[in-house]
Amino acid sequence: MKVWLYYRLPRDEDEELNSLNNQRQIIYNFAVNNGHEIMGESFDDNVSGMHFQRDGIERIYEAVAEKKIEAIIVKDLSRLGRHRTQTALLIDYLRERQIRALSVTEGIDTLCEEDDLIIGVRGLTNDYYVRDLGNKIRAGYQQKLQDGLVITPPFGYCKDRNVNQIKVHPEAAETVKIIYDLYLQGYGQKQIAKRLNELQRRTPSQLRAERCGQEAFTTYKTQDGDYLWTYVSVKNILTTEDYTGVSINRKSVINCGKVTRLPKEQWYRHEGFYPVIIERERWLQVQSLLREKARPTVCNKAQHRYAGLLACRECGNPFAPMNRYWRGNRRVEYVCKGYQRNGKSYCASHRIHEESLDAMTWERLTQTQKHRKEELKKILDLQKIWASRKLIS
Repeated sequence: MKVWLYYRLPRDEDEELNSLNNQRQIIYNFAVNNGHEIMGESFDDNVSGMHFQRDGIERIYEAVAEKKIEAIIVKDLSRLGRHRTQTALLIDYLRERQIRALSVTEGIDTLCEEDDLIIGVRGLTNDYYVRDLGNKIRAGYQQKLQDGLVITPPFGYCKDRNVNQIKVHPEAAETVKIIYDLYLQGYGQKQIAKRLNELQRRTPSQLRAERCGQEAFTTYKTQDGDYLWTYVSVKNILTTEDYTGVSINRKSVINCGKVTRLPKEQWYRHEGFYPVIIERERWLQVQSLLREKARPTVCNKAQHRYAGLLACRECGNPFAPMNRYWRGNRRVEYVCKGYQRNGKSYCASHRIHEESLDAMTWERLTQTQKHRKEELKKILDLQKIWASRKLIS
C-alpha cells in the first residue's frame, strides 16, 4: 500500500520512551517490513493531542485530498489524537475515503470492523488519560499558588532560578519609585508615561524581551520601533500591591475556558513575600488619590452611537468619542485612542466628526435602498415573464 507516516510527541510524556526518533523508527520498520511504499511523513513536536489544529495533521489532509495515500501508519492511536470525539471524526473522515489508519503497537486497522470495539475503548482511555492528567496538574498548581508560587514576578523584581528566590531588579525598582514620586507630585498617568519616555527608562515589555528572548503579546512601540511607556503600563504599576511586599495569587479561575474573577476573600495573600520597594503607607496614599481622580463610569454605547465600532487603521486602537464645544455648540468627534494616550510618537492624530459619520452612513443607506429597489423591480419583472410563459404553455 501507499502509506503516510505520522508521529507526535506532547510535553507530558517520557521523551526517551516516546521520542520522535523512536516513534519514526518503529513505524518506518513496520512499513518496510510489510512491503509498503512510503509516500511521505509528518510529525508534531511538543503538541497536545487534545486539539487538531496541527501542522502534521494538515499535511495528512493535503495528502488525502491529492489521493496520494491508502493508509496512515502510527505507533498507536493516541498519536493521532487523545480527544475521543475529534479522533473519531478523523477516523470516520479517512474511512469515507477508504483510507485506513494502522496502529503498529496495538495491531489495529480502522477499516477492520472487528477492531471497532477496541478503537472505541482506546479512544475513551486516551481521552481519560489527558483529562485526568489535566486535573492533577491543576490540583498541583492550585497547591503551589496556595504556598506562594511565583512564575513571573512583577516589574521591579527578578527571579534567581539557581536559588529560586525573588530579588529586586535595581533599574526596574528605581523606575517604580520614579512613577510613585511623580504621581504624588501631581503628575497624571499620561504625563508620567511621557516623562519616562523622555528619560528613556526601559519598559516592562523591553525587560521581558531581553530576559526571555520573546516579546509579550501586547507590546507598544513608537513608529521607529522603540519601546513605549503608556498610560496603561503606568496605571498597572500604580495599582500593584506587590511593591509593598505582599504576594496575591488566585485572583481568578478558568473553568471550561471561561475566566471568572474571584472575590477578595478567596484570594491567596502572602505577607512579606517580596522585598519592599514602596512603603505601604505610600501605596495607600496613591490608591486614595486614584479613587479621587477616577471618573465615573458611563456607558458610551448609550451616549455615542459609533462607540466601539471604529478602529485606527494605522495602530489598531479603537476610536474614543470625545465631546467638543465650539462657540457654545456641542459636537462629538472620535479620536484614535493610541494617539490620545501615547502621543504622536505612537500614532498620528486621526479623528473624525460624528456629523461626517452620519453623512457617510446616510449616503450608504440611500445607495443600499436604491440598489434593493432595483433588484426588487428585476425580480418582479422576471415573475411577470415567468407567469406569462406559464399561461401560454
